[in-house]
Amino acid sequence: MGWTIVPLYYKKYEDHRQRDQIKQALRSHKQNIVEGSSERSLSSKLKLYDVARASGAEAREDFEDILRLEGWTRWDKNDSRLVKLRQTFESSPSISLSLPSISTWARETEPEGRDGLEEIVNYELDLLIRCGYLMDRQIRAVEELHKTQGGYNENLMKKRLDYRNSPKI
Repeated sequence: MGWTIVPLYYKKYEDHRQRDQIKQALRSHKQNIVEGSSERSLSSKLKLYDVARASGAEAREDFEDILRLEGWTRWDKNDSRLVKLRQTFESSPSISLSLPSISTWARETEPEGRDGLEEIVNYELDLLIRCGYLMDRQIRAVEELHKTQGGYNENLMKKRLDYRNSPKI
């Protein structure tokens, strides 16, 4: 996702700290979703999803900063340019949303200079906003599951007590 814009925008050596910060926020966002989805404990799952959500929000703020600093327009979700980008990546079987695919697309189709970066930043923001919405829904679903079925440790204790109280042959 966002790694495509980071090297293009932060080219100078003195920008390395900001570039690394954005890359780490995006990596943390993805990795915590992956780790949370494989976690058995609902409370641990919620903590990891919350970290993922916060990391995504951090990256989103960095991309919004780029738009502000450059004086670029933040596109509305229905902007025709954004709709076209979504169709390019999400409807074409030949293009995946993988990092190499987006990076290759950015290098091959980038309009001259700043216009291309504005396009990529707006698309990255769109992805992070949609991902944040989906994360919120996932977090609410896990919270509801925790409320109705209990936590992992709570259920293990119940199984242990049931076992101890069951008749042995």
